[in-house]
Amino acid sequence: MPDVETAALPLVSLPATEDCDADGKRVRRRRKYLFTTQIDQRIREIYLSHPDAKTRPGIRQLAEQVGIPHWALKKRARELGLARTKEKPWSEPELAILARYAWMSDERIRLKLKAAGYARTVTAVHLKLKRMRFKCDPSFYSGKGLAQALGIDSHVVTRWIKSGHLKAQFRGTARGEQQGGDTYLIREKDVRRFILEHPTEIDLRKVDQLWFLDLITNGFVRSA
Repeated sequence: MPDVETAALPLVSLPATEDCDADGKRVRRRRKYLFTTQIDQRIREIYLSHPDAKTRPGIRQLAEQVGIPHWALKKRARELGLARTKEKPWSEPELAILARYAWMSDERIRLKLKAAGYARTVTAVHLKLKRMRFKCDPSFYSGKGLAQALGIDSHVVTRWIKSGHLKAQFRGTARGEQQGGDTYLIREKDVRRFILEHPTEIDLRKVDQLWFLDLITNGFVRSA
């Protein structure tokens, strides 16, 4: 991978522009920046080489090289789908709207939320509905919920757990053998680890596509 800090790049910043408002006063407009294919590639290299880093010194060094503010480079990274925007927690009124209109399409639910004063993307609506359906609580999947998400029989998930390939824990219920026994709780990080370590066990034709991408990329598609 090229050395982002030392590679030479052309200076592409544009001068700030001044304009006049309706009263004839001069107004300083925020300058616009030109992002070349070369700069986009440098941004990708910085983010992909440190995918989980909270700060990336390479961005500030790149900013000095090309004459573009670091905030503009970070904004460009979001546009390229490299930087995650933290998803705002869902409020109780939003969840109530989801529950009430769950039978509608994702787009119509988004419009219902918008009419109520809440801004959510279609992807965010889709994924939240899936999480509500597949997860037994915000932190865990049930064996049955995970099976639904992957489009497989729940017995397959049980087999993965008993073989030691998929880490899980019992929920701690008082269900007896005649009731099917205790249920499993599976953390999202353990589901992700299992998929990465045993990719041939997953039939991509059967999984919920958006949910799967969100899981594997650890949330990169949530703000799409």
